[in-house]
Amino acid sequence: MCGPHSALGLEEAEREMWPVLRERLRQPGRMMALMRGVLGGDAEVACVTAVTPAGVVQPLALLATPAIADEISLVGRSEAGIRPGKIADYDVEVLVDDSGERPLAVAVSPWIFHNLTLYTRKLWSRH
Repeated sequence: MCGPHSALGLEEAEREMWPVLRERLRQPGRMMALMRGVLGGDAEVACVTAVTPAGVVQPLALLATPAIADEISLVGRSEAGIRPGKIADYDVEVLVDDSGERPLAVAVSPWIFHNLTLYTRKLWSRH
């Protein structure tokens, strides 16, 4: 993403969530980025990442696009805009809006990172 407020090429929901998530997940000394991809041929995902000056990308959270939000069950309450949740049988941390009811993103957990890595390797091996 170019500039501090750029939202070129984003869907409307992503354009709305990006500035909020960028600031909430900001890591000093790293550029914040939003990376988009397609999983399984038709499931689009958008991932908030932090990028080091050397170019190392660290995934931080997956945007709660409509398809992902439908899979999230919020459970319990928590402070600071993060609520515990479930996706299938997996425990997740969900970044929520100010009301605490609308999922904005799912924090990248070890199982999400593992599955994203496996899927990426599968895609690269095809080329």
